[in-house]
Amino acid sequence: MTIVTIPFRPAFREPLLSGVKRCTARTKRMGAGGDRFLAFEQWFDLKIVTEVPLHYVADLWRQEGCTSREHFIEVWESIHPGKGYQPEQIVFLHWFKLVRR
Repeated sequence: MTIVTIPFRPAFREPLLSGVKRCTARTKRMGAGGDRFLAFEQWFDLKIVTEVPLHYVADLWRQEGCTSREHFIEVWESIHPGKGYQPEQIVFLHWFKLVRR
């Protein structure tokens, strides 16, 4: 197991810690299945990382911790103001699980 760093915005604290947010899309691979990361003082295990088009992730808005598909797109565009939301862009989808103690 490797410890990796995956940063999250403060707005995602509650969805992460409650287990609602179970994945995150990134423009680069942040780790691999079996890796572990720390977010908001809690450990999470990465389960799998896949490459998918961004529109696929937008349809997983609940698992991304958003309130709607539109909310996911708004968040994505705020993080990536130069490129914005491009539905066919290939991204790395990281699935994870909160480590319960």
